[in-house]
Amino acid sequence: MYGVVVPTYNEADNIKVLIKEIRERVKDVVIIVVDDNSGDNTAEIAKQMGAVVFVRTNERGLGSALRFGLRKAVEMGMSHIATMDADLSHDPSFLPSMFNASLNADLVIGSRYIQGGKIENWPLKRKIISKGANLITRILLRSPVQDNTSGYRVYSAKAVEVVSSCQNAGGYEFQICAIYKVLRNNLRIVEVPIVFRDREKGNSKLDNGKMLRWLSYVMKLSLGLTS
Repeated sequence: MYGVVVPTYNEADNIKVLIKEIRERVKDVVIIVVDDNSGDNTAEIAKQMGAVVFVRTNERGLGSALRFGLRKAVEMGMSHIATMDADLSHDPSFLPSMFNASLNADLVIGSRYIQGGKIENWPLKRKIISKGANLITRILLRSPVQDNTSGYRVYSAKAVEVVSSCQNAGGYEFQICAIYKVLRNNLRIVEVPIVFRDREKGNSKLDNGKMLRWLSYVMKLSLGLTS
């Protein structure tokens, strides 16, 4: 059974379109929305669209939302679970190829940095930050993955069990910790090319503070000072 986990916070303008497009691409998929108590009716819209919705009031953040959603998906009996952003930057048209690749891998990454992948509508500063973050990860954590920071992924149930130990990885740090744990447990990672398009509606959740926390986390992870 296939599942898709979508963390949300104030994504009412996008969630209806996203759920519709996911269902058009993957039949009989279970969509799990983990909402951090949005004030714009995101959760209500997702419920109306038939998604399984969990509203969190005591905990927030991307990393914990992904851990929560992945764990719930496995509990519901799903063998392969995709994670993707709610802002339509992750095109659901790539889900079939990613789920297909997951039949022979424990972690499939929708990659912007392999042949066939690309980024559209990003300013130069954002491209430099992303490229730099991937270079740092490859060097410090000895990762062979080209796109370590992509959040568009498919996890096997076995991979979910492994990455559940990323308890200190909040926000975007979870993406790095997940790859680190999968590699250290000798599970297979495959990259599939995607086209990433910057969001058109709503506001980005990335800011300077989050980037600094991310860098600090990666350095600590490389030194064995965190998990």
